[in-house]
Amino acid sequence: MKYRGLKIIPFAFLTILLQYAPSLAQDTLDSLLHTLPETCESLMKERGWPSLSVAIVHDQDIIFSRAFGFSDIENRSPATTRTIYRAGSITKVFAATMLMQLAERGVVGLEDRLDRYLPQYRPHSDLTDPRPTTLRQLASHTSGLPLDAGINFWHYYSNFLWVVLKGQLDLTWYVSKDELLSSLPTVKLEHIPNEYSHYSNLGFQLLGMALEKAAGKPFEEYIKANILEPLRLSSSGFRLTEEQRSRLAVGYVYLEPNFDRYLAPEWELGCAEYSGGLCTTPEDLARFLAFQFAEGEKGKNPILSADGRRRLRSPQSIPSPGTEESYGLGWGVYRLEKYQCLGHSGSHFGFFARMEALPELKLGIALMTNAVYPQGYIGPEKLLTRILLEKFIPLVETKEPEVSFHTGDMDLARYAGLYEVAGGYAQAEVKIENRQLYLSLVQQPDFNELFLPVGPHRFCFASDPEKNPMLFFSVGKKGKVTGFRFLSYNFKNKK
Repeated sequence: MKYRGLKIIPFAFLTILLQYAPSLAQDTLDSLLHTLPETCESLMKERGWPSLSVAIVHDQDIIFSRAFGFSDIENRSPATTRTIYRAGSITKVFAATMLMQLAERGVVGLEDRLDRYLPQYRPHSDLTDPRPTTLRQLASHTSGLPLDAGINFWHYYSNFLWVVLKGQLDLTWYVSKDELLSSLPTVKLEHIPNEYSHYSNLGFQLLGMALEKAAGKPFEEYIKANILEPLRLSSSGFRLTEEQRSRLAVGYVYLEPNFDRYLAPEWELGCAEYSGGLCTTPEDLARFLAFQFAEGEKGKNPILSADGRRRLRSPQSIPSPGTEESYGLGWGVYRLEKYQCLGHSGSHFGFFARMEALPELKLGIALMTNAVYPQGYIGPEKLLTRILLEKFIPLVETKEPEVSFHTGDMDLARYAGLYEVAGGYAQAEVKIENRQLYLSLVQQPDFNELFLPVGPHRFCFASDPEKNPMLFFSVGKKGKVTGFRFLSYNFKNKK
């Protein structure tokens, strides 16, 4: 199994970390990791959370994993890194991963119509062009469906009353799968499909039901067998074992005006299991993020190709008005500084979770707590994940050295020679004249251009004031120039 080598690295083994992540500066990293617990505890207290569990991953290594506070306040049970929390809507990212798996295996198509799998789905619409609902639309929140089905209104209403009456009420739960399916002819599209993303729990509930029908296996069983177990997410699941349940944190709800603490009701998810039923730990979520970063040999895993993972995080719509966030398949997609950022939150009465990742830096964070504030947000407005990510970004950025490359500093003769495109459709010659490099095309003698070095094995047109590299040489293990890339074509050295 490719992910057995995933490491959880305590402070005492920073030298091992540096072996795997040489771009991190030891003194700066050591200082940051030393102060990180204090930062987490301070922010936890500002928010009033009873516990906070955090895991940070860089490439394939968990570089930080700590838990603070209490998983059970009444019994003074300390939270640990093995404490399990409800992940809420983070489940949607796993459902989208299931969709992409089945698509890669040819079981479903991303543009398959939903009614192919759920014939009960016959939505009403006042739109002039109500296009058929597809699996891709459901996974990207572009189906035009409402937040939830009308039949689940009384669940939301009872949540409201539970808050107003401060817990003195039995909740009305989400309806069952069969009850939801029977209500589908009453569903009405509220937005134009494929225009903007409009978040829909209903969409993911229908997606999960369609996928389990296509797979011929219950949704939670499929996720366990094809995602959780292959990635060794041993503390995650929908149907917790007795041992796992013993590690499940007690959930708390904090209500205004004084943010008094109330014991959260035990959830019975019903059809919401498809959109929010996963239980897990930050360490397991960090392992899931590590899987997003895997490349090369580490990327040859049994659950999803690198191309499939890229498609999951490719934006499927323009950002909704007033926001900078769009959706890929399952993932929220936005910018953090100059990088693409993936993220998703999840909450239930009693629990909140958040994970974010910067694929370009192979940096990710997951946090979970056993508290929720349904009437508002307490503490700093900025997400804690964002605060921590921004601390680590400077340490994992790989910046090219600002060095001026001069012909006199380089052995240009090594690049000279004849090159050709596969099949011989185009030939090129690299010549060195007056200690400068020229590229000519055999079939087009008028093309004989001077190129200037702008970095190791990279050259730009001499006439380009921006110095954008256009000629990229490749070098073998013994230092021999094996070819170059020009205009997106690879030329092989004929030597």
